[in-house]
Amino acid sequence: MVSALRIFGKFLISVGVGIVLFIVWTLWGTGLYTGQQQDALAIEFDQQPVVEVPPDEPQRLGPATLPGPGTPAFRLRIPEIDLQSIVVEGVGTEELKKGPGHYPSCRSGFDRPLCTEFKEVWPGQEGRVIVSGHRTTYGAPFEDLDDLRNGDEIITDTKWGTFTYEVTEKRIVQPDSLAIAVQSDAAEIVLTTCNPKYSAAQRLIVFARMVTT
Repeated sequence: MVSALRIFGKFLISVGVGIVLFIVWTLWGTGLYTGQQQDALAIEFDQQPVVEVPPDEPQRLGPATLPGPGTPAFRLRIPEIDLQSIVVEGVGTEELKKGPGHYPSCRSGFDRPLCTEFKEVWPGQEGRVIVSGHRTTYGAPFEDLDDLRNGDEIITDTKWGTFTYEVTEKRIVQPDSLAIAVQSDAAEIVLTTCNPKYSAAQRLIVFARMVTT
């Protein structure tokens, strides 16, 4: 009987250690991976050539060649929550492990529901730029997104210019809501993440409108 209890006790200790290691990896180890990816992405982004945009053809605003899954799209800065990240193209599982993801159009490399049938929008263009990111794991770039208030700045650095947006609204929606993946007549950026922290029961949406270019 004593031997059986000893074995069972060792089993519980092993399970407990396993759980602790899993939590440590989930909350800390995944952040190390994302940090390494962000360092490499920043170098890759900085080495990309500047894109010249004819001033009389604003409809052509955007990269000359659309980026593929997981490659740098633009740099996102939010001073109020001390955030600076390279946004990658795509919002799939592997893309979001690297950093925040830009919601793409349904083209080669991107399949529904992780893409939009509408033409994708880029910073500086009229329409809705959509960016999704983790709130707890993989560096948790959007951990403090709920701290943003109306008027706070969201800055995007691209290879064709820098564009500043100001927060106008926050909204909580159901996780399967497609309300943000629609066209918009305004030049705006929308950030989306899980809500509340450590849960995917809802989605937190932050809307911001462009104020300077």
